[in-house]
Amino acid sequence: MTVLVRSSCLSGLDELAAGLGLQLPLLLRRFGLPPEAATDPDLPVSYQAFINLLEHCAQAGRCPDLGLRLAQRQGIGVLGPIAVLLRHAATVGEALALASRYLFVHSPALPLQIDPVPGRAHEMDVLFALDGAALTPRPQVISLSLGIICHSLRALTDGQAQPVQVSLPHLPVAAPGSYRQAYGCAVVFGASAAAVRLASADLALVLSEHDPQIKALALGYLEQLAGSAHTPVSSQVRGLLRGLLGSGSTGHEELARALSMHPRTLQRRLHSEGTTFARLLDEVRRSQFEALIAMPGGPGLTQIAHILGYAEASVLTRSCQRWFGVAPSRLKKPLLPGGSAGGQGEREAQEVQEVQEVQQEQGAGTTASHGG
Repeated sequence: MTVLVRSSCLSGLDELAAGLGLQLPLLLRRFGLPPEAATDPDLPVSYQAFINLLEHCAQAGRCPDLGLRLAQRQGIGVLGPIAVLLRHAATVGEALALASRYLFVHSPALPLQIDPVPGRAHEMDVLFALDGAALTPRPQVISLSLGIICHSLRALTDGQAQPVQVSLPHLPVAAPGSYRQAYGCAVVFGASAAAVRLASADLALVLSEHDPQIKALALGYLEQLAGSAHTPVSSQVRGLLRGLLGSGSTGHEELARALSMHPRTLQRRLHSEGTTFARLLDEVRRSQFEALIAMPGGPGLTQIAHILGYAEASVLTRSCQRWFGVAPSRLKKPLLPGGSAGGQGEREAQEVQEVQEVQQEQGAGTTASHGG
């Protein structure tokens, strides 16, 4: 099974690669990564392919501290919605606990563990490991990951929390001084685990951006992600469309924002489920139309068109012909509630409306229109 990570892990690599004389688009293809991964931060990509790409760029570009440089460019922002949650946590300790709980959103391969240092009660280790995720960790991705942890601690506390020590499970592949400069603390090489050590007292530091309301919103969103992890995106889109028809907010981009996705990400995920946004919108409109047209004494055709989000009734007419082969007026029952016929004047007005709709539809031909 391929272990995935959000393509935001590539953020900043294009500029670094260009500065090293490397062409990232060509390298993405070489390592089996889609070219849009460089611009779409929400695209799930192979974590191992990213690890291998990073190592290759460091070697081919003769830049052994590439992971350290990339960490400086990415920082906490690479975590996307998780970063919002962490910034508005109450304390450093809560932020680390939330990170440990929700890092699966960035990648299910990112366990984060906070342990006391044996024999040193005043210090804690933030442990990072990829070994248990069917991945082959390499020096560059470990340097990158620990760099992001160090940067995040400083960013969350306005520099109050400072790492005491960084432990790397490999020998230095760059000048040892470059590690110390990037991490801002002592570095131990060849350690038993990758870890960032900080003072236990720092866990109680209050975060300057703490906002309970924003934290609650971020928590709700991430919990929704966890709960809908196995719900098809097409089902989520159908549910949103049913509630938003007629509101003017049923465009592809509006729905992508409602799902906290990039529009291209939504398009790809729907394609992988064998459908498209336009097809789902059409299906929901047809289903809603069938329910509305069958209501005794229900809304008129102009009202139905507005309920379904059509710009004009003539657009509904064309959609109805495509669905059923007839104009909508021929499907609407002329009976009022209880089965009694309406007054003569009402029936005549209905007939005039039907003739006008058929004439509009014949005049419009097959010209495409908004929402059809």
